[in-house]
Amino acid sequence: MISCLLFCGYYLFAQDKSIEAEIRALEQTLVQAVINKDTATLRKIWDKDCIVNNPDNKIILAQANIMNKPVMQKSKAVFTRDVEQILINGNVVISMGSETIVPGGDDPKAGQTVKRRYTNIWMKKDGAWKVIARHANVICQ
Repeated sequence: MISCLLFCGYYLFAQDKSIEAEIRALEQTLVQAVINKDTATLRKIWDKDCIVNNPDNKIILAQANIMNKPVMQKSKAVFTRDVEQILINGNVVISMGSETIVPGGDDPKAGQTVKRRYTNIWMKKDGAWKVIARHANVICQ
């Protein structure tokens, strides 16, 4: 009986570690796709019904044309994400941490380092992890 409990506990722990590693990798894939404006990858990662509370204090609903999203209209010279915590609850995963952005192009903040906090909510749908909701806010100086 005890060995069964230990095995089940170890199996669940290993499964959670596997999911956590997968989400951490997807978070970095998402960062690279945003930098490169890789719409094919973003379509795979963002759920068609994704909702975002963005750092400009606007709630953005899912749109048919991915290029209409503000994140795709702004260029970034630098974009890094530090995943600090992941919570796994069945087919829903919450990822939280910090991001550093250096806007590029004709953005009014081009060249300035912007620090922010983020929360991404992932859900497993049709065998793949998708971002279903996101919140990001700029950290005040």
